Amino acid sequence: MASTKKSTKKPITTSVVIQYQDLEFSQADCLKKAQSDFKKSNRGVELESLNIYIKPEEHKVYYVGNSDKIGSVDI
Repeated sequence: MASTKKSTKKPITTSVVIQYQDLEFSQADCLKKAQSDFKKSNRGVELESLNIYIKPEEHKVYYVGNSDKIGSVDI
């Protein structure tokens, strides 16, 4: 008879914090800022994918949304 035992493993929670000189910011904050800027800059366009590039030395988050919408936002 096959075992019907369910896995009791809980998902791992993670967080990413970037520290650079006197700055500290999280990946989640950078993602939220990029998403917000995308929506503000591209009204009526549904966000399907988002890649972010964090450049702490420039105090910027650069992003590419939907493979063709490029933007940046201050950290």
